[in-house]
Amino acid sequence: MIAFAEDAYDFDRALDRIQPLGPRDAGRTVDAPPGAAFPSSDYAARYARLRALMIAEGIDAALFTQEENVQYFSGYLTVLWVSKFRPLVAVLPTDPGRPAKVVVSGQEVGNAAATSWVDEVVAFSPQVAPIPHIARAIADAVGERARVGIELGFGQRLGMNVRQFRELQDALPGVEFVDITPLAQTVRMLKSTHEVSYLREAARISTSAVEAGWEALRPGMTERDLITAIGAEMYRQGAEVTTSKQSFFGIMAGARRGLSNAVADDRTPLAPGDLVLVDGGASYHGYVTDFIRQAVLSPVDDETLTWFDIALEANRAAIAAVRPGVRASDVYDAAMRVFDHHGVLEHNGSTIVGHGIGADVHELPWLGEAGVVFTSEVVLREGMVLSIEPILSARTGPRPRGNFIVEEMVAVTTDGTELLTAGLSPELHVAAVPVVADAARP
Repeated sequence: MIAFAEDAYDFDRALDRIQPLGPRDAGRTVDAPPGAAFPSSDYAARYARLRALMIAEGIDAALFTQEENVQYFSGYLTVLWVSKFRPLVAVLPTDPGRPAKVVVSGQEVGNAAATSWVDEVVAFSPQVAPIPHIARAIADAVGERARVGIELGFGQRLGMNVRQFRELQDALPGVEFVDITPLAQTVRMLKSTHEVSYLREAARISTSAVEAGWEALRPGMTERDLITAIGAEMYRQGAEVTTSKQSFFGIMAGARRGLSNAVADDRTPLAPGDLVLVDGGASYHGYVTDFIRQAVLSPVDDETLTWFDIALEANRAAIAAVRPGVRASDVYDAAMRVFDHHGVLEHNGSTIVGHGIGADVHELPWLGEAGVVFTSEVVLREGMVLSIEPILSARTGPRPRGNFIVEEMVAVTTDGTELLTAGLSPELHVAAVPVVADAARP
């Protein structure tokens, strides 16, 4: 097995190679069924770009086992990803004359045929070992001796257990399994207009939901109460409920909770002065949201406002730096200049200020410190979608307060950005404390 070192792959060269490619470069017909999430042209362009990179690396076929990759490249949609007992895979040969296949559990045949463009759906009984079926699908695609790409690298997880993968290797002794991670990640960096439209709608749902949460925010609520209010509105607005891709929000409130990332607390009531942070968002057609807004329960002190204003200024500076042709590290540097100007550079909370986003909440490129962070030298291009989140950390000192963060989602356009999370102001929301009349007062 061969896995790429994280910094060994030339992403810019790969992006230059694939960016001009479109559906007509697939070398084959791609017909997506009516139930597919995207039109045939999207799947054909993805295959064309992946194929070009596989040819450059001498890879004969891709074996995708992870949900997001199977869905992205083959179109196959299912809720069965929630079950970890059976692998569901796509086999895409480099030779367009060879059959592309998905290998699925028997009860999924109709679903796979209704959503995937591939030439053949191979079924195995849930009670029968699936690996022989996967091995035969690979042999049909590439023969007995070949190099097959599989997800072995950074940010990836195989959709089968170690024993099953070893069984697959034993069944195909003439096949060398190599890492296809950077190739798949390169293709997925560039979003189609349809992908951006899904991300735009996911962001709209998410901002509307948090706005509803801010309207409900009161002292005495727990974090769980607030997230329930946000979640109810999120699903009412159309967040994903019928696939394995979960819509989610993380929450941190108060000085104690602001010092760690945590799931919602259902025990501690929120109190006046508590700082609240919500992070995450809705999934829509398998595409996710990652944005952050913060609120404070009145009264708010000047120090809190100062910290927050610096974080917001850094976010705006980072977004202003985003445009085609700049490096990912340039976005990081723009935010750091704001922190440095205000004398808080030592409170920078991360070596990145953002990341790509799409079917996964964290995709490439990372927008990080040059020479330190993987992909920080990647040149930004039209079609990328990014989450921008400089972190100002006030976790130390006599009055630890936690993190101050504004996170926005932006699509890189021809000459700048489209702000996808514009539906809710990034300003610190100050929730008024209801005035309770004094019954004893005449």
